[in-house]
Amino acid sequence: MTLSFKARLTLVHLVAVALILVGTALTANWALSRAVLSQIIDAAILALAEAEAAAMVEKPHPPTHVHEMAPGTAAPSFARLDKFVQIVRMDGGVMARSVTLGSARLPTKPGLLTRLQEGQTVFETVEDFGEEPVRMVSLPVDTGGTRYAVQVAMSLDDAYAVLRSARLLFTGMAVSILVGVGLIGALLTRRALRPIDRIVSRAREIGEGSLSERLPRPAQQDEIGRLVDTLNEMLGRIQESFEIQRRFTADAAHELQSPLSRLRTELEVTLRRHRDTAEYEDTLHSCLDKVERLSILTRELLTLARLDAEQGRAAAAGTVSLGPLLEGVVRRLAPEAERRRVTIAVHPSQTLSLSVRCAEGLADLVFTNVLDNAVKFSPPGGQVVIDTAAEGAAVVVAVSDAGPGIPADEISRVFERFYRGRVARATDSRGFGLGLAISRAVVENHGGQMSVETAVGRGATFRIRFPVAS
Repeated sequence: MTLSFKARLTLVHLVAVALILVGTALTANWALSRAVLSQIIDAAILALAEAEAAAMVEKPHPPTHVHEMAPGTAAPSFARLDKFVQIVRMDGGVMARSVTLGSARLPTKPGLLTRLQEGQTVFETVEDFGEEPVRMVSLPVDTGGTRYAVQVAMSLDDAYAVLRSARLLFTGMAVSILVGVGLIGALLTRRALRPIDRIVSRAREIGEGSLSERLPRPAQQDEIGRLVDTLNEMLGRIQESFEIQRRFTADAAHELQSPLSRLRTELEVTLRRHRDTAEYEDTLHSCLDKVERLSILTRELLTLARLDAEQGRAAAAGTVSLGPLLEGVVRRLAPEAERRRVTIAVHPSQTLSLSVRCAEGLADLVFTNVLDNAVKFSPPGGQVVIDTAAEGAAVVVAVSDAGPGIPADEISRVFERFYRGRVARATDSRGFGLGLAISRAVVENHGGQMSVETAVGRGATFRIRFPVAS
């Protein structure tokens, strides 16, 4: 079963809190155990052992005995009531022991005697002494030229009971805190993610027909607010893309429908009656011209479709020498320029030795489209100038014409697909309004830029910026 994001977030939060509580409880239990055993019990039995040792040193002559209070002679000694005291020789023999021991004796293992002979004070826990575990200290004492050991032990039953109670308390507190934190975390998670639920619900209602709608934005400028702003911006880009595609589809259908309709009409008219060979030839030439225009339009549409499919991916590029490329384009367009009485000038010549990063066929397509437009819109006797320059890591090719320029209200649309400006429509120039759109798409797919500068009545300059070939 796949858990929801809320459940996963709450679960991760609970696990993190549980680990913190377990670590805290273990640390607290260790600290409490150390405090009870070392600072309370060990300190108490060591103090009593040192008191016995001091008494032995003060009266070194036998008989050796444990210093206990005689019945009825003094107030009760709480330091001795719950403790066992024993004095032994270094061979393990018992010299004296307290009344509280009865007939039992504290253990004196060989390893313990060895450490005492070396002068060490030894603390140990004896788990199997009588019915309860005891904590015992063995303290070496030198008196009258002989070494003895004073052993003092104390029951650990009460200490263990305190520690068990503390563990139960720590466990109860940890469980209570974990439950409380879990409930609060679940409530906070639900409250924090509630705006996202509203965003998801609203996003599901937005379809292709309602792309103008936007997601509800929270009042706070927080992470969710930035997320909503980003999604709304993305919706805006998607809406714009859909609008472009709709216009593109409508324009493409119109551009295909018009020549097909004229072609069909011309053929139908020709077939209505018998005609001589010359009329049939004129009709076939006219139809062939229309088919050629349809072929050109189809190739341009396929080129745009391929460029759209490759958008966002690095285009395969090679090194293209700018000089030979521009010379080839100028040579191909020279007949059309002569027919229109337009001259083409390329300068400065020394920069033509530069190379750019682009697929050679696509670079040729770009410069052909731009230069063809420049020749097409230049008046008879006008001049088209091609300037090249190296600017940092790019090569800029500027193509300037002497035409009427582009009106200010058309500059933003000059690179749109199927867009033909007022001048193009007025002069009935051949074309479908796809050349500049294709050129810009090619340049941008190769990491370059394409822009236009114009002034009405003073021509237009198209700047093509390609990455320089290293």
